[in-house]
Amino acid sequence: MKKLFTLTLCLALYCGAFAQGEIVSYTKTNTLTIADLDSVLASFGAQGLLTPEYELDVYKVLYRTPYRTLNNLVTVSGAMVVPKNTQCPVPMAMYMHGTASDRTGVPSYGSQEMNIGLLFGMLGNIVVLPDYLGLGDSDTSVIVHPYIHAFSQANDGINMIRAGRHLEDSIGITDNGQLFIFGYSQGGFAAAATLREIETNYPTEFNVTAVAPMSGAFDLTGAQKDQIGSDSAYATPGYLPYIILSYQSIYGNLYDSIQQVLKSPYDSTMPALFYSKNYGIGYINTQATPVPKAMVQDSTIANFEADSLHPLRLALAESHLLDWTPQAPVKLFYCSEDEQVTPLNSTNAFAAWTANGAPNVQIQNLGAYDHTGCVQYALINGLGYINGFRTGCVGITEKDANTFELFPNPSTGLVILQTKKDAAGTVTVQNLLGQQVHSSALAISQSHTLDLSNLQPGTYIVRVQQGEVLSTKKLILN
Repeated sequence: MKKLFTLTLCLALYCGAFAQGEIVSYTKTNTLTIADLDSVLASFGAQGLLTPEYELDVYKVLYRTPYRTLNNLVTVSGAMVVPKNTQCPVPMAMYMHGTASDRTGVPSYGSQEMNIGLLFGMLGNIVVLPDYLGLGDSDTSVIVHPYIHAFSQANDGINMIRAGRHLEDSIGITDNGQLFIFGYSQGGFAAAATLREIETNYPTEFNVTAVAPMSGAFDLTGAQKDQIGSDSAYATPGYLPYIILSYQSIYGNLYDSIQQVLKSPYDSTMPALFYSKNYGIGYINTQATPVPKAMVQDSTIANFEADSLHPLRLALAESHLLDWTPQAPVKLFYCSEDEQVTPLNSTNAFAAWTANGAPNVQIQNLGAYDHTGCVQYALINGLGYINGFRTGCVGITEKDANTFELFPNPSTGLVILQTKKDAAGTVTVQNLLGQQVHSSALAISQSHTLDLSNLQPGTYIVRVQQGEVLSTKKLILN
């Protein structure tokens, strides 16, 4: 990876002058070559499965977003990945990252999840990645990241999209109007929360094409709430004090003193760890008790379980995502052996959204993997889902999109390929994971029959190469 010069642009005289989503500053931090991106694919174990199509520029962006209330704007950071030398406008995709508690464990600081932005960018998407309030280069007034707080995560995302559009204007590019949102773990929750906020409050500003929430805590008043009072050990016990401290920072009514909620020594160790923003959640988990509720005062647990109007229960209800009806296409991805975010979150969300009348909600169990093992399967399948909606440059540089036609399309397997000139060439067919599933030569003729009846139903990309001219079209097999 080549480090580039730093270019910082200040767009106003003082931060307070900015509106939501406006850029405070941006910095180009990296340019990645195809060789660099091959190394990224290798880190995912995906070399040979996907092929980098574009070199990338990476930017760090500081922008304005609400903290606690809509009119209290603070500065927060994020990253933006821009494919280079595209021949047509490409979609914008937003990736929302998983749980982080250390300030630098976020995309703009080059966390492992930044590679997910690179993965989607190299295939022809502009990718924006918010760091979230309290993390990255967030305003110091945010004492702790508002963890699993729907309003905060949604506005982080919405204003990252706005900032991304402002940056597009500054660097002279444009997207094609398509907008995809996806995320894993906390990011899965954040992706769904962002869609809810957009459809509720900004339906005319944003046209969301599709959303892929992966292994998120959607059912906060059900499946996740039950874990608070559980007597069982939990893989990530630090999540409970993280939520308590975060919600107190937002609402201010969970307790008068931390000692009312957390037992000693956790009443001092947990705030110190989370407020410092110097420790990763993995380390914090080792400082917590295996059974999360063992850190909490018995009276607090009893009141929480008995009182339906307990402040923490009311706070969880505000961020609960099942009492809503997604209008954009949504596909939930999860794994059945997830020990951190119970699969009930996804199955309950699917059942609730379907019952609510959502027009296009799907769900996929990716297999018997734990939370960490599920990541790569979620991302690859999420990429395939998103690619099924893409228009225009579908992950490749198109020299000419109009040199052939396919019919019928959709097809049951036998496809007529009609070229517009008599010239020898080749035709290849790829699935949405970039895998080649068919290849054949084209004779000097304008009409060719392709037998693709051996392929599974789905969306495919047909490429025709005739001399120096490469053309592509999308094909749907039923």
